Amino acid sequence: MEGPHLELLDFYRTCAPFYDRDYAGMYEEGVQLYVELARESGGPVLEMGCGTGRVLLPTARAGIAVCGMELSPDMLDVARRSAAAEPEEVQRRVKLVPGDIRCDSAGSRFPLITAPFRVAQHLLERADQRAWLRNVKWHLFPGGFLCFDVFQVDPGRLAEEGKALMTIDRIEPETGCRVRRFDTLHSFPALQLIGVHVEWVEESASGERVSATAADCTMRWFTRAELENLLELEGFEITDYWGSFDRRPFGHGAQQQIIRARLSDRASARRQPSRDRKRAAA
Repeated sequence: MEGPHLELLDFYRTCAPFYDRDYAGMYEEGVQLYVELARESGGPVLEMGCGTGRVLLPTARAGIAVCGMELSPDMLDVARRSAAAEPEEVQRRVKLVPGDIRCDSAGSRFPLITAPFRVAQHLLERADQRAWLRNVKWHLFPGGFLCFDVFQVDPGRLAEEGKALMTIDRIEPETGCRVRRFDTLHSFPALQLIGVHVEWVEESASGERVSATAADCTMRWFTRAELENLLELEGFEITDYWGSFDRRPFGHGAQQQIIRARLSDRASARRQPSRDRKRAAA
């Protein structure tokens, strides 16, 4: 596995114990959007980059069968434990597979494929982005949709490069310890890359430091024109381009780029199943 993906595995190995509590209550509008899209599709849904199940489990609770593909075994372990705690009828709707979204198979096709919350921004190179979209094409049911989101880059945030900003401040209910998370950005504008250094500092109720844990990852940021060209190149036509999770059109001041696309008629006609595609183990 290449260097950037080894970095990603290391990053999520460190993040996994913190992830669900760090993001509890955050991006609820995004979760709601993806659940609504799943309901509209009728399912089943393939979620590429399902992480700990933050979108996958609400989708299953809404009555939709969902398959989650995830590269990080540590994040997938958290998802499995969380799914096991759900009622039996919810568990029956959930399938989890380890896999690389660029090349691995979930074993069937789907009317909706999603990649929520910046998954595509871990694909740093053009070849990785195109490989992912080709894998999406293989998995799409005729007439099906792909929906994913990336952030709209904020020049003001990039101007704070090198500053450690506290993004999380919470209390662990079991121990009473305070956990603070600090994010430091490093920008590489010529390559459209952002390096993120994350540090979690845990303190006892009396203020003494218990632990400090750090991890690093690199993310790619995209312009709208770039995404439009990339999708067109791989045979997709964009049906919706939203600037927020409440489906407002993308425009000035938008903080998100949320794209829903389907295969063009020409691309659908040309598509041929791959004979050598790897199968992810259930």
